[in-house]
Amino acid sequence: MIKFPRAFVWCAALMLAAAVSLAQAQPKYRVVIIPKLVGITYYDAVKTGIDAAAKELPDVAVTWMGPTQDQVEKQIEMIERLIPTKPDLIAVAANDPVGIVPVLMKAQQAGIHVMSWDGDSKQREFFVNLVDFEEFGAQLVQSMSGEIGPKGDIAIVTTSFTAPNQTSWIDAMKRTIYAKYPGLRIVDIRPAGESTEEAYRIAQDYLKSIPNLKGIVALGAPNPPGVARAVRDAGLVGKVAVVGNSTPNLMREFLKDGTVKTVLLWNAPDHGYLTVYTARQLLAGGLKLGQPFRAGRLGNFTPRKDAINMQVALPVLVFTKDNVDQFKF
Repeated sequence: MIKFPRAFVWCAALMLAAAVSLAQAQPKYRVVIIPKLVGITYYDAVKTGIDAAAKELPDVAVTWMGPTQDQVEKQIEMIERLIPTKPDLIAVAANDPVGIVPVLMKAQQAGIHVMSWDGDSKQREFFVNLVDFEEFGAQLVQSMSGEIGPKGDIAIVTTSFTAPNQTSWIDAMKRTIYAKYPGLRIVDIRPAGESTEEAYRIAQDYLKSIPNLKGIVALGAPNPPGVARAVRDAGLVGKVAVVGNSTPNLMREFLKDGTVKTVLLWNAPDHGYLTVYTARQLLAGGLKLGQPFRAGRLGNFTPRKDAINMQVALPVLVFTKDNVDQFKF
């Protein structure tokens, strides 16, 4: 039997230990998270939650990448480039729930897990929803009715007619109006993209062209500030109500000066945080209907059935002038 010097044995053991330690430090799962677009404050807030979860999960390497325009074609191009790199999972906030389907099917055929978050897709294994669509649409109507009463003409500024969240909320609003508020009437719906200035322009036109307008519902985080500013600039605060979903940072001044009474949302950083934890659970142990899984500091979430497969959702948050300063995103 060959005998090695003690120094050689010690060095070999040290190198082996270092190799094992390095292997343990390497992330086991590679996850790519794609928002609708990058460069807006809302998704900056979401990313803080993604980064926080990634720090807590050393076995997950998270890549955040997205287009600079909210177009499904840009997302498709990104995913086409990602497929050959074989990440373990792609989570996408789809700009079009149908248009993105072929490329997601291609990713799955390549052995990549596919999840949707924020903007749903018709092709996915799981959906990390913002909030329950029906509940959110109903609360938008309730907030509006609470300001203008049970009757009146209202208009809607949305992002697009294909954005899955907004279309689902609008459908839920219509069902709520039909069932509980028949005196409310949606007189117009126009898309502003994710543009505060375009929302401002549309709201200005609404205020000029609809003489009996009582309120505007603004959907998509960048849009309510534009609508609120248009109402304030027109001197119609207290006469035309503004309700919608946006971040507390974007809407703080309008809540404080009384232009807006309530803003609905969810905790944006928590949504990013939950998306990472859900992705890891899907990869590590799977997600099962009715079986809770732990999402770090957020506690347990229980997958529930939806029209495609399963989803989880965050609770609705309501911001007012009294509580807006408690939130910093």
